[in-house]
Amino acid sequence: MYLARDKNGDLYLFDKIPTKGNECWWAESGVDGTYLKLDKKLYPQVTWESDPLPVDLMITDQ
Repeated sequence: MYLARDKNGDLYLFDKIPTKGNECWWAESGVDGTYLKLDKKLYPQVTWESDPLPVDLMITDQ
């Protein structure tokens, strides 16, 4: 999975490495369900200028 931030500041989680467009990152297949919009306040280190950040998803019991 990858985190990437669009030029407008929106943050997304992608299931595969996205491709950078003129103003946003795109899921390769372009099909719904390949990405998830996250709270833009999360992960300020991920910027429009940075490469997509590889991440792991961990589920914990609370």
